[in-house]
Amino acid sequence: MSERELLSRAQHGDKIAYGGLVKLHQDAIFGLVLRQVQDRLTAEELTQDVFVKAFRNLGSFRGDSKFSTWLYRIAVNVCYDYRGSSKARFKKEEVNIEPEPGVFLGRVDLGRRPDEEIATKEMAMAFQNCLDRLEPNYREAFLLRHQQGLSYDAIAEVLEISRSNAKVRVHRAREMILETMRKMGHDV
Repeated sequence: MSERELLSRAQHGDKIAYGGLVKLHQDAIFGLVLRQVQDRLTAEELTQDVFVKAFRNLGSFRGDSKFSTWLYRIAVNVCYDYRGSSKARFKKEEVNIEPEPGVFLGRVDLGRRPDEEIATKEMAMAFQNCLDRLEPNYREAFLLRHQQGLSYDAIAEVLEISRSNAKVRVHRAREMILETMRKMGHDV
């Protein structure tokens, strides 16, 4: 069944069809939310919130945009709401330096030397640190473009800004990340 058929059925109350829509989009929405909140359990909860809100508001989806674009907009709003909540402020104060049991922290590449593995992990941690430091409007635009692969038109629609503003935000985010990485001593 196509996405359009699933959507039509879901808008008429078919919960199984809505489940099909969730399956189509859950990984992309979860990835976007996870990059925003940096906590797997919180991202899982917020992703559920996105799909609950979407289900409750299916009647308001007019089809002026792609369904995925509409979902991204809901996800961005859920992340905004979360960041402004007391729960988010409390999470920021928590510091856990131990990995969760059973969580594998990286990929083992037997062809790499240990110093190369360390350098790669340091670079990834530095990049994430730079991404976390970006203002939310720049981070969201950057993630929508480079993590989700959205066009500038789609980013503009999700963030409710102009296409040129979407391009500017992505470009500035990229430049801020590169500048910060260089200041940290990384050759990028």
